Amino acid sequence: MKFSALIQQYADHIGGTFTEYDESKCIVVVPLKDNRFQTVLAFTEKSKVSGKLRAVFSSKVSDSVSGIDLSDLLKQSAAFDYSKFVIEDNHLKIVASCLADAVTDDEVKFMVQEVAQLADQYELKLTGKDIH
Repeated sequence: MKFSALIQQYADHIGGTFTEYDESKCIVVVPLKDNRFQTVLAFTEKSKVSGKLRAVFSSKVSDSVSGIDLSDLLKQSAAFDYSKFVIEDNHLKIVASCLADAVTDDEVKFMVQEVAQLADQYELKLTGKDIH
């Protein structure tokens, strides 16, 4: 998979903004309904479990997890198709990942869109703001 080229093609298709940092890391700003936007970081990394290359799609929901019912979020994430909640450096994020050599182009697009939509939805629900 030519990772960044695929992400750029998808960003162009949906009218988003694409920024490439290097061959393995890029950002796409995904346009959503009601004139909202969500930033999704897309990158590849070596899996700590299998050692294989995996693709990761991540978007920040909140700058803090304080006051958030994390147990409830964990239950809600069971209904997501690709994504999950992740806490990293006290930031709440929506993340989807897959093995890079086993994913289809359509699955990458679905993951980027799901991460953006869920992050925006929960950001608004938890913070009442459009921050990221």
